[in-house]
Amino acid sequence: MLREAPMNGDRRRHAYRTEPRAHRLDPRRESRLSLALILLMGFATVSVMATTQVQSAWSTGPVPTDSHR
Repeated sequence: MLREAPMNGDRRRHAYRTEPRAHRLDPRRESRLSLALILLMGFATVSVMATTQVQSAWSTGPVPTDSHR
């Protein structure tokens, strides 16, 4: 959150100061969350690939076009 810094007569280049950074997770928990995120993204990728293959298997016929007009 930004807070306005007190002005003591002198104008500084940075008129705002920021809060300290949020506390980081411990390395063990961070690596667990990273692994979970990687697994979730892999599962999503495999799911999309499987869905795409199923849809392409259903549409093996010619692709309809409007070029007959």
